[in-house]
Amino acid sequence: MKNTLLNLSALAVVSTLTACGGGGGGPAIQAKSQTLVFTTAPSLALGGTATVSARASSGLAVSYSSSTPSLCSVNTSTGLVSSLVAGTCVIAADQSGNDEFAPATSTSQNLVVQASPVQSIRFGAAPTLALYGSATVSATATSGLAVSYSSSTPAVCTVNSSTGVVTSLAAGDCTLTASQPGNASVNAAPPVSQTLSVAGSAAAASVPGAPTAVSATLGTVANTVQVSFSGPAASGGSPISQYSVSSVPAGLSASGAASPLTVSCPSTCAGYSFVVQASNSVGGGALSAAAPVLTAYKVTARWFEPDTQPNDSIFTGTFTLNSTSQTVTGLSGSLTESMTGPPMTTVPLVYQLSALSDGAGGVKVTSFALNTTNVFAEGGFAANSQGLYYGYPAAKNPAAGGVGNAYATIYVNLATPTAPLTQAQINQLAYGDCFAGGMMGGTCMTGYSGIGTMGGYPVAQSISRLP
Repeated sequence: MKNTLLNLSALAVVSTLTACGGGGGGPAIQAKSQTLVFTTAPSLALGGTATVSARASSGLAVSYSSSTPSLCSVNTSTGLVSSLVAGTCVIAADQSGNDEFAPATSTSQNLVVQASPVQSIRFGAAPTLALYGSATVSATATSGLAVSYSSSTPAVCTVNSSTGVVTSLAAGDCTLTASQPGNASVNAAPPVSQTLSVAGSAAAASVPGAPTAVSATLGTVANTVQVSFSGPAASGGSPISQYSVSSVPAGLSASGAASPLTVSCPSTCAGYSFVVQASNSVGGGALSAAAPVLTAYKVTARWFEPDTQPNDSIFTGTFTLNSTSQTVTGLSGSLTESMTGPPMTTVPLVYQLSALSDGAGGVKVTSFALNTTNVFAEGGFAANSQGLYYGYPAAKNPAAGGVGNAYATIYVNLATPTAPLTQAQINQLAYGDCFAGGMMGGTCMTGYSGIGTMGGYPVAQSISRLP
């Protein structure tokens, strides 16, 4: 991708608009108004689907989005809603307009997802558990709530209460119990049990197999990595006495009796992946596959909007930093539309399509509303666009279904993501919003270090680690 795609400073300076009806340098469009009306809300069961339907008075196609993505998701074009957890699912309908009609005011519909107060638990197929080895059990609750595990035979086996990883300590029957305590809407489930038979072995002991489920994240202490893992499925017929973590390339290591283990890095942990080895009385076993260092973060970026106060444009999202490859992936979130509300309408940005190094240890990462980088009239982030939407003056993004695109660019310091940004780094933040609610006729709302179409410019960004 050409570097010009994110070179927003190359955009022509656009005079600040004094009213939302301005064109930001484009011709004024006298468009007809339109309204959106939902049909009767369907019933939506927990874990089920239903279809919402809204009609625009213009007859143009309506797009849908979930204002409560943790509760429900929706197909943007068909209106098919899928419930995730109990609560009030809020679906927004939008129509971005065309040359004849102005964008419609966004409207919402609430679907109450009721959870049954009665829940039950069911175990999956029982895994094989070798003497001194490890295996994973899995149970699910009909409520969708998380299940916890415990061992009723602690002399024979132990189990991780949240992951279900079981470790054999002796021969015999290992009995595990799954529980779910319920919540304000759901009653506690009757506990259920599963028994794994652990057979003794008369064979000569051998080295253990490779540890499993190895993962690594940056530690909460600077210049450390925390490596988590499960024991090997086969222990070699002898209890595991120690686990050893080593880096790839070599040079960093740690050892201990159980997961997780913390590895210290002399100056930086960048560029390393990690393997784990189990040892028993015979010796060290096979190495696990190398695990990259993956850490999840939350980011909030803000652009000051002088013409829509007290509303600013705000992007809130999440991403994963791969410290091994020094890359950022999975940036997604939502961008507020400062011309709407209260509360402000939000645009989901779910496609990370660009990540460009600034040559100074940071990367500019951009997420888009549509699966294309085409936002402005000339395509992508071409200079002299004046914020006019892609496809102007005809339909917006015709290849993407005629919907206006939007994006937000954040800055990630690869060495220390949570460190405060310098002013020069803040100046690399940018956004463009050509969705309904972020449009003024043919002009999109923008904000960058030059001047946005309504005078918006970046003022702050914060990054914090997710649990």
